[in-house]
Amino acid sequence: MCGILAVLGCVDNSQARRARIIELSLAECRLKHRGPDWSGLHCHGGCYLAHQRLAIVDPTSGDQPLYNEDKTVVVTVNGEIYNHKELRQKLSSHQFRTGSYCEVIAHLSMEKNLLICWMGCSPLCFLTRDKSFIAARDAIGITPLYLGWGIDGLTWFASEMKALSDDCERFISFPPGHIYSSKQGIDMFMPCILVL
Repeated sequence: MCGILAVLGCVDNSQARRARIIELSLAECRLKHRGPDWSGLHCHGGCYLAHQRLAIVDPTSGDQPLYNEDKTVVVTVNGEIYNHKELRQKLSSHQFRTGSYCEVIAHLSMEKNLLICWMGCSPLCFLTRDKSFIAARDAIGITPLYLGWGIDGLTWFASEMKALSDDCERFISFPPGHIYSSKQGIDMFMPCILVL
């Protein structure tokens, strides 16, 4: 499985902050072991999304983070979307750049203006238009996801707790089948819509 790391609420986009996120993502003992095939990072408006990829489907072009057509939706995903071919057909008006099963999330998020939780998949989604962030964990908790509150007031997400342990004063296991929205407040969880 892939490794994901997100940090929200940075007021400084300093080199030190970027270097720390890259360090956590690339550290073999933190997240690198989850995805040895690709490392990706996206930074926008005080939000960082890092991804360590285990290339299974579309190993040549499915690197993450992934984007919708106008790059107003940025996603990084841990897990698999089993019905991605069916979903692609339903999203025929959208332009796909990769063969990755995870790219459907970027397009479906804009189509429905919500994030849907798939069986076996935990996506993190950043909407650049309003600088909001959505996270979800699969319905039965197959893919791990942790939420942490940083010593410096930042909000952190990671697929392994050890990526949060040094920088967060408090962290929890993200509840299965729930969604987090930055628009709703730090501790707001809502049940997800489940697509099998």
